[in-house]
Amino acid sequence: MLIQKDKKTTIISQILLTILAIIFLLPVIVMFKISFQGSGFENYLKVIRLEYVYQFFFNSIIIAIFTVVLVYFISLLTAYSLSKLNPIAKNSFFNLILVGLMVPNVALVVPIFLLFLKLGLFKSYLAMILPITAGVIPFAVLIFKNFLDNVPNELLEAAKIDGAGSFIILRKIIMPISMSISVVVIIWTFLMTWNDYFTALAFIRDKEMLPVTHLPNYFLMNTMGAGNMPDYGPFFACLVLISLPVMILYVFLQRYIEDGITSGSIKK
Repeated sequence: MLIQKDKKTTIISQILLTILAIIFLLPVIVMFKISFQGSGFENYLKVIRLEYVYQFFFNSIIIAIFTVVLVYFISLLTAYSLSKLNPIAKNSFFNLILVGLMVPNVALVVPIFLLFLKLGLFKSYLAMILPITAGVIPFAVLIFKNFLDNVPNELLEAAKIDGAGSFIILRKIIMPISMSISVVVIIWTFLMTWNDYFTALAFIRDKEMLPVTHLPNYFLMNTMGAGNMPDYGPFFACLVLISLPVMILYVFLQRYIEDGITSGSIKK
């Protein structure tokens, strides 16, 4: 009787998951279909031949690399300190970090705009790197801290007895054992950076420094068809090319993402 119920539950779950997968995949399928509308694969060649397309991709790569590096090291150091080093008023500091998860990004646009105006950062990659880094760090610290709280203190005490200092422990113990959760933070940060549109819209004033998410705007203006109607084939081909790095990254690192997510929820 229990076996029959388990089979029914499995079948129902499989049906529901299949329906959800179709719902999520449908927009992607439509995007790919429209990208071949009209001239077929020639639509992709039209995008690649644009003289400024490589600059957009280069900008996003530079911004993503520096943002990932900053988020990773700042978040790991902060989480390590809060979890294992017991600094003064650590609970207050941790609560302040959590406040960053509660404040809507829109509420910070004007203060950041005025700050960047005084510092003259509107024509710099920092105009995107700094706001995105600040927005991702609270979540990354929370993820790292939850993982490090499950690391046995005895392991670190043994290293201290052997003469290892805090930074040696961080480099030789904490960083290696937190590799799985680090992959989650790195990928999450990359996705947030690569897919960001609003930050550049608000803080970047130099068109040559815009990220790849703004490429469709310029591509649309230069691909008008008959009757001043946009040529949707190349436009959607542009969207596909923007999405490909994210898709490829997820396909190759899916196992590490799943391992990292589950590792943070298992007591060591």
